[in-house]
Amino acid sequence: MGNDIPVINYEAVLADLVARRDKLDSAIESIKQILGQTSSSPSGGPGGTSPTGKPAHDAFIGMSIPEAAKKHLTAVRRKLSTQELIGALSEGGLPASKYNVVYAILRRREKQIGDIVGMKGDWALAEWYPNYRKKTKTENQSSDAVDANLDEAEGDIKSEVS
Repeated sequence: MGNDIPVINYEAVLADLVARRDKLDSAIESIKQILGQTSSSPSGGPGGTSPTGKPAHDAFIGMSIPEAAKKHLTAVRRKLSTQELIGALSEGGLPASKYNVVYAILRRREKQIGDIVGMKGDWALAEWYPNYRKKTKTENQSSDAVDANLDEAEGDIKSEVS
C-alpha cells in the first residue's frame, strides 16, 4: 500500500489547460469585437495591445509617429499625455524620440488632418470629442496680430518712458 501514489501526466494537463485558455481567448476576442474594442490578437501579439494598455513589442513597426499614436489611442480608449505616448510608441517598436519632436509632429497632424487633437497637455482622437472646438487659422492669426500690437504698444511705452 505504501507505493500507490498516482502518477500525474503533466503533458496532458498542460494540453488541457492550453486548450481551455484558447477557448477563453476566443470568447474574450468575440466580446471585444461586439463592444468595438478589437485588437489584432487576443494575447497582445503582433499589432495588439494587452489588457493593461501596453502595446506589443512590435505593434508599431513600420508606422509613422502619428499612425502609431492614433492606433495606440484607439486601443487604450483614453486621452494620453505626450510623455505617455512616447513611452508607448517606444514599447511598440518605434525608435525613441524626443518630447519636442513628438509634440511637434502631433500638433502638425492636428492642424493638417485633424484626427488627433491636443487638449490641455493630453492627446485624444477627434471622434471622441465631436464638439471640441479647435482654433482655426484665422483665430491663430488674430491672436498673433494681438500679440504684435501688444509688443508694439509695449515698445511705444518704453520709448515714452526713456
